[in-house]
Amino acid sequence: MDSSQAEVVPDLPAEPIRPWSSLLIRDYRLLWSSGLFSSTSAQMRQVANLYQVYAISGSPLQLGLTGLFQSLPFVFFGLFGGALADVVDRKRLMLLSQSFNLIPALILGVLTITGAIQVWHIYGLTTMNSFVGAFGGPAQQAMIPRMVPKTHLLNAVTLNIGTQQVTRLFSAVLAGLLIDRIGLGNVYFVTALLFIVPIVSILSIRTSGKPEGASRRMTVRMLWEGFQFIWFQRIILALFLLDFAAVLAGYYQPLLPIFAKDVYKVGATGLGILYAAPAVGAIVGPGILLLAGTVRRKGAVAVVAALIFGASLALMGASPWFWMAVIAIGVLGLTDAISVSIRRTTVQMLAPDEMQGRAASLISVFANGTNSLGGLVAGFAAQQMGAPHALMLGSVLCITFILIITLAIPQLWRYRSE
Repeated sequence: MDSSQAEVVPDLPAEPIRPWSSLLIRDYRLLWSSGLFSSTSAQMRQVANLYQVYAISGSPLQLGLTGLFQSLPFVFFGLFGGALADVVDRKRLMLLSQSFNLIPALILGVLTITGAIQVWHIYGLTTMNSFVGAFGGPAQQAMIPRMVPKTHLLNAVTLNIGTQQVTRLFSAVLAGLLIDRIGLGNVYFVTALLFIVPIVSILSIRTSGKPEGASRRMTVRMLWEGFQFIWFQRIILALFLLDFAAVLAGYYQPLLPIFAKDVYKVGATGLGILYAAPAVGAIVGPGILLLAGTVRRKGAVAVVAALIFGASLALMGASPWFWMAVIAIGVLGLTDAISVSIRRTTVQMLAPDEMQGRAASLISVFANGTNSLGGLVAGFAAQQMGAPHALMLGSVLCITFILIITLAIPQLWRYRSE
C-alpha cells in the first residue's frame, strides 16, 4: 500500500470485533455514508419503476423485462468494469458513476410530469443507470479491503449489506407513500437529489484509489483471469452456484406489484410494505453476523440459509393473508442477506488486491445475470399459472438445485475460514 493507505488503515488493537468496529475508521465511514444515500435513491427509483411499468402495461411479463433491462448492463459490462477498477483510479470511477446517476432520474421525472412517459423510456433509462453502476460498483467494493484490516472484513462487508437493507426498508415505504402523495415525477426528482451526498463523501476519502505496483493496461487476458479465479477457487464457485439456483428459481421481487394489486389489493402503500419486508429480515440477518463477530463455518451457514430461502418461497406463494406474506418475504430477505455477506467476504478474503475489482465485478455479473434470467422466468411463470403458483414451483426447484450443488461440491459444507 502507499503511504495514504497506511495512514487510514491503522493497526487496531486485538479486541473483540463489535458491530460498529469498521465505522471507527474514517474513510470506511465515508464510503459507508456514500452507500447509504446511493442505495436509498436506487431503491426508491426501483419501486417507482416497477409500479409505473405495471400501471402503464398491466403485464407481468413486462415487469419481468424491467428486471432484465436492469441486469443486462452488469452481465455484459460488469467484468469489464471490474477489470477497469484494477488498472485505473477506483475513486475516480466511483465519482463518475455517482455523478452520472443523476441523469436518468431527472429525465424520468420530466417525462412523467409531462405525461410523455412510456414503458420503453423506463427500460432505456434503467439500462443506462445500470450501465453506469457496472463501472462504479466494483470500484467501491474493491476499496473496502484497502480501508479496513482483514480481521474487520466480514464486519465491513456486513455493515455495507446491512445498510443496503436498512435503506430498502425505509426507502421502499417512503417511495410508496410519496407516490401516493406527491406523484411519481416528483419521486424521481427526490432520488436525483440524494446523489449529492455520495459525491461529496467520495471527494473526502483519503485512501488512494490508484492501482498498486506498476501501471497496467486492461487486456482480454485480464478478463479471462477473472473467470479462472472463480473456477479454481471451488468454494467461491459453489457459493456462486447457490446464488444462481436461488435467484433463477425464486426471483420474487418483480412479482410484488402483482401481489399488491391483484392478490391482496393494497395499492402503492402496500407495495411499499412488501418491498420493505425483505429489508426488515435483511437487517436481522447482518445483525446476527455482526453480533457473532467471526463466523468460521461459512460454507454450512450459506447452505442452510439457501435452503430456508427456498422454503420461504413456498410460504409466500401459499399465503392467503397479506401480513403472512410480509413475514415470508422478511425471511427471504434475512437468508439472502446472510448468503450475500458470506459470499462477498469469502471472495474478498481470497482475492489479491490486483484481482479485487474483477472479483467484485464477478459477483455483480453473476448476480445480475441470474436476476435477468430469474426475472424472465418469474414473469413467464406468473403469466402462465399466476404469481402464487409460480413461487411454489420455484421453491421446489430452488431446494432441489441447492441439494445437488452441495452434494456435487462437498468442500462447501466443510469450508471453514480462519
